[in-house]
Amino acid sequence: MSQQVPELSTAFQVLPAVIPPTTRFNFIKNWWQRSEKSSNIAQARIIQRIPSALPSLQPTTAIPILARVGRISIDLNDTTTKQARQINTLYISQQPTQLSPFRFESESADLLDSIQQETSNQNNLVICHGYGAGLGFFYRNFQSLSQKKGWRIFAIDWLGMGNSSRPKWTIAKSSNQTWDDIVQVVEDHFVESLESWRSNVGIDKMTLMGHSLGGYFATCYALKYPDRVQKLILVSPAGIPENSPQKQHDITTDSNPQQELQKEASEISASYQAEAAAAEQQQKEPVQNNTTTATVVRTIPAWVTYLWDRNVTPMSIIRCLGPFGPSLVYNYASRRFAHLDESEQHDLYDYLYHITSSSGSGEFALAAILAPGAYARKPLFHRLAQLKMPTVFIYGDHDWMDYRAAERAKRHMSAPVKVIRVVNGGHHMYLDNPEEFNHIIRREMESDDIER
Repeated sequence: MSQQVPELSTAFQVLPAVIPPTTRFNFIKNWWQRSEKSSNIAQARIIQRIPSALPSLQPTTAIPILARVGRISIDLNDTTTKQARQINTLYISQQPTQLSPFRFESESADLLDSIQQETSNQNNLVICHGYGAGLGFFYRNFQSLSQKKGWRIFAIDWLGMGNSSRPKWTIAKSSNQTWDDIVQVVEDHFVESLESWRSNVGIDKMTLMGHSLGGYFATCYALKYPDRVQKLILVSPAGIPENSPQKQHDITTDSNPQQELQKEASEISASYQAEAAAAEQQQKEPVQNNTTTATVVRTIPAWVTYLWDRNVTPMSIIRCLGPFGPSLVYNYASRRFAHLDESEQHDLYDYLYHITSSSGSGEFALAAILAPGAYARKPLFHRLAQLKMPTVFIYGDHDWMDYRAAERAKRHMSAPVKVIRVVNGGHHMYLDNPEEFNHIIRREMESDDIER
């Protein structure tokens, strides 16, 4: 069965193919040729996969959709300079009169005007990616989710991540700062950038979905701006469980957290490879003893703690490795996404490499928010009880994030709460089992517990 080629309205009608990740020379070539333009192309390749990502969906019988991607300024007084803060935004709208089932506009210069001119009396799903990812990671979900009548789909890259602008990451220095002070600064940075984006786009209310670290920030946003969130969907969110009392004390009472965040490490090349191998193994092993409520113990190697506390991120390692960086990203992507066909793996590798090797910015928030082992320095566990909107937790059934923390938090929450597990899914269950994940999200989009 032949697949219909998506119609592209973009500067490059036929996108250049990925440089095959097959030889050392090609890895070096990819490193040497990377640029903002090649990053946009890598993103466009992923987005144009939307209509054919799941063979079970037939675009020819679907509601026609228009996908537009571009940067939206969140600085009202500075929209054009290189210093302007801009959020990379994918906007998918239904176009019943459109002849083609799928149309794509890349680098849409008038994206904000287009959004504001279209009817706003629709429901809005806003999707926020996790750490080290980007909006393109949801390419297997967009087609299905966009078919819910009366809904508009937005996906964003957090400020300083993905293809959003990357302002220099700074935390005001103060000799008497505590971890709580620094966590508050970082949370405000991302929460306020999301609020500025929402205000500029003109969305009144939204169903807000965040994955992993994006789920953490989405929760912080919902706590501060509850009137803007109809429903909160937390996909394997980071930062919920509490560590043991002694360890929690240790990670929040460091004598000089500012110094910890500013230090840098050397000799880091072997470390990233070990971390990727460990992450791959965790994805393969399902959580055992599902009937118990005991806390999962996370054993963290000393070198991970050393690099983490000095804010050495996987992205900074890739940048430091120069022409050797692409091969490490490919090794990770080919293992983690082995269930995808080769062409998809190559497109994801190229997309991931470009957003990983871009200038460091928002990635440096990780060590401020989470301690080694992915325990939050300021856990969400008790803060979740303050949520006022219906909340849905979604985990993979062999997710390294522990769903039982959400089950425990649910007991203290007054808003409607669901905890759902996706079979055959890991931390990225939306990629591992997109059919079931899409079904869950579509069901939540139409359920009556959405606050109008």
